[in-house]
Amino acid sequence: MLGLLAPAAIALLVGLIAGGSLRGLIGARFRAWPAIGLAFAVELALYNPPLDRQAWAIAAGPWIWMIARLVIVGVLVLNGSSSSRSAWAWRIAAAGVALNTVVIALNGGHMPQSPEAALAAWGASPIDSARLQNISVMGPETRLAWLGDVFAEPAWLPRRNVVSVGDILLASGVAFWMYGTIVSGRQTRRALYAVRRDPTYRDLLRTR
Repeated sequence: MLGLLAPAAIALLVGLIAGGSLRGLIGARFRAWPAIGLAFAVELALYNPPLDRQAWAIAAGPWIWMIARLVIVGVLVLNGSSSSRSAWAWRIAAAGVALNTVVIALNGGHMPQSPEAALAAWGASPIDSARLQNISVMGPETRLAWLGDVFAEPAWLPRRNVVSVGDILLASGVAFWMYGTIVSGRQTRRALYAVRRDPTYRDLLRTR
C-alpha cells in the first residue's frame, strides 16, 4: 500500500517545489467519495480479524470484494467523465482498477500473485489458506497472468509489496491528479493576484 502511495507523495512534493499551492488540493472536488470510503471499509473488514476466519466470509468474501471493486471503478469513471482538467487522471486510475477487477473475476475472486515476485518481496508467499485472502498463487491455469501481481516493489520502500499493471496505472492516475491539483492552486493564486492589481478592483474596494 505504501508503495502505491509513493507516486502521489512524490507528485505532491514536486508540485510544491514547482510553486504549487495546497489551495487547489483543499478545494478539489471528488464526486461520490463516500462510496469509495464505504468500499474500502468493506475490504478492510473482510480481510482482517475477526471476519477473515469466518466460514461465510471465506465463501462469499471474494464476491463481496468484487462488488466493492466495481463500486470503486464506477466512482472513478464518474469523476473521469467530468469536464474538469483532472478528469483524464481519473480515467487512468479507473483503467487500472478495471484491469485488476477483470483479472480477479477471471480467477475466482482472487488476484493471482507470482510466487517469484512474492519471494523477492518477502522471502516467502504470504498466502494462508486458513483465512480469507484476496490473493492466490499464480500457476499454469491462471488467466491473464501478466495482469496479476507480478512486480516486486523496490527494496528501499517500507512495507514493500507485489503489484500489478493495474496497480501501477491506479497509482499513476492518482499522482497525476495530485500534481495537477497542486499546480492549479498556483494558477488560482496568480489569477487572484492579477485581479487585485487591477485598478477597477482597487476602486471598487475604495467605494465600500
